[in-house]
Amino acid sequence: MVSSERPPAAGRPFSVLLLAVLLLGCYPATKAPMDIVQYGSGQGAGTRLLIVYLPGNGDRITVLEREGLLAGLRAHGVNADVVAADAHLGYYIDGTIFTRIREDVIAPARAKGYVQIWLVGNSLGGYGAISYLRLHPEDITGVVLLGPFLGERSVINGIKQAGGLLQWDPGAVEQTTKDGWEKMLWLHLRDCLKAREQGRGDEGRQGCFSRTYLGYGRDDRFTYGQDYLATLLPSEHVAAIEGGHDWSTWYKLWDRFLDQRIFGQ
Repeated sequence: MVSSERPPAAGRPFSVLLLAVLLLGCYPATKAPMDIVQYGSGQGAGTRLLIVYLPGNGDRITVLEREGLLAGLRAHGVNADVVAADAHLGYYIDGTIFTRIREDVIAPARAKGYVQIWLVGNSLGGYGAISYLRLHPEDITGVVLLGPFLGERSVINGIKQAGGLLQWDPGAVEQTTKDGWEKMLWLHLRDCLKAREQGRGDEGRQGCFSRTYLGYGRDDRFTYGQDYLATLLPSEHVAAIEGGHDWSTWYKLWDRFLDQRIFGQ
């Protein structure tokens, strides 16, 4: 199935990635279905919680095991099954990323009866997680974003120059372009903010702020977007620590969120 979705690449500056694609004429090959690695809870049958990991640009599908995220779950007694999806840059470039996540990961999980499904992503995977929440809020319980890419600096500058998200009007948005997908994400957040300001319950149907946890290093190269998103979220949903755009920082953030028992264990 070919999707009309055309989200951007991230993880490195998009201009660099696009130049590489144009010059080399290639990017990581995509598959249907997408490759996944499954990790059981180790606590017997009947687990009702699934955590789906979306990797950053260049991260292998097994990075959550290598960097200790899986061990952290077990150490905190979280009774969850885990699926790592090979949601690499190629799927973002060819526009099939959210179709593949939904058809190859989320739909089978829902059919198995999981009560809670969370998306966890770092860098590019963080962009994928919050964008999936925008597109399919009914599918998942919440998202954990570790050092996420949230759009180019020009988009955030435009929001600030307009006087804030509520005043921001980007005009006509072409949804099949990278710039359009970044703006659609922030338009979605603007709608959530409007709903909250108007007292319409949990940011409208999506509940996008109450279902989002954000962690990042203060020296992360994408802080311009992370800092802005942090102003929208409940303070207990945000962790900003010393560190950069790297796994040593993300592991500490992951451990902090697990200490908060965000998965309700």
